[in-house]
Amino acid sequence: MNIEQSLKKLEEITARLEHAELSLDEALALFEEGLPLAASIKEDLEKAKLRIKQVIESTKDSFELEAFDLDSG
Repeated sequence: MNIEQSLKKLEEITARLEHAELSLDEALALFEEGLPLAASIKEDLEKAKLRIKQVIESTKDSFELEAFDLDSG
């Protein structure tokens, strides 16, 4: 399951927990289903954050900032 699918499933679980009249057993089952999804999403986001940092670091000196003049044009 990719991160988008995991997020959608976690949102569904959260909505059911927030808005449905559930028995304790049903609520616990949903909670148990949601925790691993949340952990997986967090891990995927951490990996993405690391990749972004690596890309930024690898291109750090490749670009030069130039002044932007709004009046010339």
